[in-house]
Amino acid sequence: TPKPADIVTNQTICSGATFTWNGTDYTTNQTGTRFPGADGCTADQVLNLTVTPKPADIVTNQTICSGATFTWNGTDYTTNQTGTRFPGADGCTADQVLNLTVTPKPADIVTNQTICSGATFTWNGTDYTTNQTGTRFPGADGCT
Repeated sequence: TPKPADIVTNQTICSGATFTWNGTDYTTNQTGTRFPGADGCTADQVLNLTVTPKPADIVTNQTICSGATFTWNGTDYTTNQTGTRFPGADGCTADQVLNLTVTPKPADIVTNQTICSGATFTWNGTDYTTNQTGTRFPGADGCT
């Protein structure tokens, strides 16, 4: 009787992963690794294992002002983060990395102006003719 055709296993794993085949763990490329049939009359098993490199990290560099919140991958962050890692789902997709810098909000810039009754004072494009106390104009980015 002729020997049956080989049973071929083609598998791909990511670098750093392990593939177990016939009770042996493999972590490197295998081409034509043969596991002979037990009695010489059964099919040989052959492993073709490809190990692919893991893609480079996807890095997010973000700066926010103190008191602000940055949402990343469904999580809110309010403090400095250096290298916060969100691993790829299957080990073969790129990890996402967050570098978040929280800068202190600068002190308010206060303008005190005295004008005579009936006079006008123009500030930030607005004319004022009466007493104004604590009128605030936030910076455009929330940090100025």
